[in-house]
Amino acid sequence: MSLGMVSVYDGQEHTFIGGEIGQYISRLAKESGRDLAVIRYEKRGVFCIIEFLSPMRDVFVDTMNLGGSLGNFTRDKKNEMERRLFRPVTCSETAEFIAESESRYLHDRQDGNSEEWELQERRERGE
Repeated sequence: MSLGMVSVYDGQEHTFIGGEIGQYISRLAKESGRDLAVIRYEKRGVFCIIEFLSPMRDVFVDTMNLGGSLGNFTRDKKNEMERRLFRPVTCSETAEFIAESESRYLHDRQDGNSEEWELQERRERGE
């Protein structure tokens, strides 16, 4: 599930967050078998859900950035977190997503090119 940048835990830079969100993430961690926590990056002023990569809990990766407020952990973010933990995207779904994205990009470029050709033809006709 690792998505973000790998960091080394530093008590001066990172603060563990408890409360309701901390308890919720702890429950998810137990259910999924992952070592999850919520921290605040003090210098950046952002909250993140992290996953520890080391049994010593000194190396972690950002799993979900919540920005400057824990209020950003909405129902949609909750559902996304659960999906990431319990229904991860398969290789075939990833390949399909990439193919769809490339197709949309190419179609958008074609549409843009068509508009440019039409504009150029109108200019040549003096319109």
